[in-house]
Amino acid sequence: MSQDHFIQIELLSDAAFSRGEGTAGAVDVEVEHDELGLPFLGGKTLRGLLRDSWLSMEFSGCFPELSLSWGRVFGAEADFGERCIVRIGDATVDGETRRWIEAAETRKDSLISPMAVLEALTVIRRQTSEDRITGAPAKTTLRSLRAVVRGLTLQAPLYWMKKPTPAEIRCLALSCLATRHAGLGRNRGRGHIRLTLDGDLEKTWHAAKGETS
Repeated sequence: MSQDHFIQIELLSDAAFSRGEGTAGAVDVEVEHDELGLPFLGGKTLRGLLRDSWLSMEFSGCFPELSLSWGRVFGAEADFGERCIVRIGDATVDGETRRWIEAAETRKDSLISPMAVLEALTVIRRQTSEDRITGAPAKTTLRSLRAVVRGLTLQAPLYWMKKPTPAEIRCLALSCLATRHAGLGRNRGRGHIRLTLDGDLEKTWHAAKGETS
């Protein structure tokens, strides 16, 4: 098993990749981030987004000729045997950026902290529920949520368990192009993303058409 390719995620709007908990005194809903303060999207979450996108297309009757291939790529429903042929790692910033951040945080007399890095790459949004009768903000519903700023690019490594066929690559490419949102607050304009294979949109479109180089 080797990493030959990756999925690139471009944030076209602020995105809230929630970790399911808050940070005391800061936000009610925190984003996923590592020990350096760098935001990331978990590989299992990304795989779930891609699989859901495929199932939505399949439900609409799209691409019946790929009905066998997609199961090998993403795994059959309720399959706990991990028999799919692709593994997806966590989507993180590129390696060079991570090395620079790590060096800045570990150098002698450094004034840069993981929290400072996190705050530089995120914004805090506040929202409240609306009273259905008066239309005014409902009491005790104010919540703060941290979101990763738009423009950030993440990369998730792909590990193929065996050499994929053109049909299997096509399934992955189609799912990437169909996945447009991730995280919380989609109905508030957050989480608009673009997924590509190896960061190449043209290559992804060709793969989605079944064209191989």
